[in-house]
Amino acid sequence: MILVRDVAIDAGARRLLSDVSFSVQSGDKIGFVGPNGAGKTTLLRALAGLTEPAGGSIVRSGTIGYLSQEAALDDLDDPGVSALERVLMARDIGSIERRMELTRAKMDGSDGAERDRLIRAFGRLDDEFTAMGGYVAKAEAKRFASALGIGADDLEQPVATMSGGQRRRVELARILFAETTTLLLDEPTNHLDLDAKAWLVAYLADYDGGLLIVSHDLPLLDESITSVLAVEGGRIEPFRGNYTYYTQERQRRREQRIRERRQQDAKIERLEAGIRRFKGSTETMARRAHTWETRVRRLSKDLVEVERERKRVALRFPQPARSGRTPISATGLAKAYGHNVVFVDVDVDVDRGERLIIMGLNGAGKTTLLKILAGVEEADLGTIEVGYKAAPGYYAQEHEDITPGVTVLNLMRGVSRLPDRDLRTLLGHFLLADKVDQDAGTLSGGEKTKLALARLVVAGHNVLLLDEPTNNLDPQAKDALLEALKHYEGTLILVSHDTEFVAALNPDRVILMPDGEQAYYDDSMLELVALA
Repeated sequence: MILVRDVAIDAGARRLLSDVSFSVQSGDKIGFVGPNGAGKTTLLRALAGLTEPAGGSIVRSGTIGYLSQEAALDDLDDPGVSALERVLMARDIGSIERRMELTRAKMDGSDGAERDRLIRAFGRLDDEFTAMGGYVAKAEAKRFASALGIGADDLEQPVATMSGGQRRRVELARILFAETTTLLLDEPTNHLDLDAKAWLVAYLADYDGGLLIVSHDLPLLDESITSVLAVEGGRIEPFRGNYTYYTQERQRRREQRIRERRQQDAKIERLEAGIRRFKGSTETMARRAHTWETRVRRLSKDLVEVERERKRVALRFPQPARSGRTPISATGLAKAYGHNVVFVDVDVDVDRGERLIIMGLNGAGKTTLLKILAGVEEADLGTIEVGYKAAPGYYAQEHEDITPGVTVLNLMRGVSRLPDRDLRTLLGHFLLADKVDQDAGTLSGGEKTKLALARLVVAGHNVLLLDEPTNNLDPQAKDALLEALKHYEGTLILVSHDTEFVAALNPDRVILMPDGEQAYYDDSMLELVALA
């Protein structure tokens, strides 16, 4: 259970939320909604105990599971920990499993008295693991992982070598496996395929504990929640019912406030007209005018607030300089992480102005291939050629180029020589005008996405390599990105699991990973996009 009383949330010197009070109790299923940058992620971190609120109190009881938007794994002490061990650590048996594996490895390389000692140590660890229900829990952990699209081979892979999407699924499996009494989930459907989303919706519907979920996945909100907390003008307004009811009720309440405000304004206008007419007339009418002035002051203090319509992201990629006919090509690419071979013998060639999408199941190497084409990572084998006057720009799904400790404006300065006035104007188009002096590392996931896109825009690239660019974006910002890409005349290479986004963009060709087969795009391939 979580009790929140009069909490204030700040980002740097800026107040995001004020006078926040609510509770998350067993059986509650709450959707937390609002535009990017409204403070949802920051509040969730405070609820999880990772940061302190600027004011008020947060009282927690029971076990809380928190899923972050990021997949940084800051608490991972041993980079060799496998995905399965990472999941098992949620119940304090993962460390025993890890020690058993290390002891077994030492046994293979020892003999005599040392081997006998290691056998006894392994026996004690095995007894402890069994007593804690380790083998039953291990089978349960594998079921969670499988339901979220983590294959048996992936479970044996060191989690530190996984892609961002794989790591995040591992983290979600770990949190669901942890037997929590309250779940705080920040964009849990990012990187999940259709089957995994369906399983997660059903799991959350049957979850007995308290649930607070931040998501732009509207079907998930509709099917998994029974109430909504909506950020409106720096405050939180509660709504009963699912997301569809919230959108209807929010509009009804707004229209009602508009009517009430119009009536108040009309009443004040009539009183002020009377005051102007009678204030300088007879003594009796002047006293009445004075009474009306008192009423006007009282009415003005109690005016119904009507929130302004939300500003919209204004996103437009400037038309870039023309590149050569083949801006990027690659031959015989191969990549492996230790014993995990991601792909071999992949060829890529893309024509100027073409829209190419890289498809494949989770873990097929889509992000790895994109990083290699962008020059962020090196292939183990093969060659890459950047064509004549090609200027590639890479968008990373994990926002690796958003450096903590550097302000938003300084990150823009790092990719452009435009004067600060122009950079501030551009950031305003991305609804980041009030964040220019903020540490970029403290931005929300959606705001980091907007900043990364703003950096691409200002740099004028003629080849865009985008890795899951719609993750964490609110619906309006996603629509703005789609329209901008539709009118972009440069070359586009895309990785995305967003079927609506891909269908609307209508790519020209696809590369199917991990085999690297190339084909012309048609709508029948959307099923594979969803499975990614």
